[in-house]
Amino acid sequence: MGGVANFNEGGYYFEIADKLDISFMIETIKNSQIRVQFDTNFSQHSIKPDGGILFLRKQDDENFKKVLLITEAKRQGTNDERQKEGKKKQATGNAIERLGKNLTGIKAMLNHEKITPFVCFGWGCDFGPNVKSVLTKLNVLNEFYFLNKTYIFKADGNSNFNYFSPVSMYFREKKWEVDEMFDIMKEIAETSLRYYIF
Repeated sequence: MGGVANFNEGGYYFEIADKLDISFMIETIKNSQIRVQFDTNFSQHSIKPDGGILFLRKQDDENFKKVLLITEAKRQGTNDERQKEGKKKQATGNAIERLGKNLTGIKAMLNHEKITPFVCFGWGCDFGPNVKSVLTKLNVLNEFYFLNKTYIFKADGNSNFNYFSPVSMYFREKKWEVDEMFDIMKEIAETSLRYYIF
């Protein structure tokens, strides 16, 4: 994945990438000038959200690079299939642990912004309404905000950098259709675009 698309208004354009370099994430935080301590021992690595990243770039400023949308997709749960085959259940939760790692870094990178344009679509039997252990993990990851609801802007808090960062976490048993995901992603990306340029 990767590429660019023209967006002629004001010399802006879109860039799609399949990874977030940790060096970029750290540099983004540094540019906010609200933090000075960083462990850069791992800055040569990257994180790779399953659905990729949409950036807003500017033709006359190579350093202008704003995150419009980060997308994850997680399928978890084969116990329904295993049960049909007469096999024992497996433990639940691996995809959520990987999601938590990426989300922690993304929230840190965007701590100084008023938005966190992140969405995760998850499906599989592990996300059924009766699998409370997995749903609890997701609820904790989303700072005890609701699942299956779109969040873009920071919430609550009482100072410039003391807000909660709920994100859009859509999870269910049934597989997500492309048009369903597109509508949600479009809303997040368009809101982020307005935040940065208006």
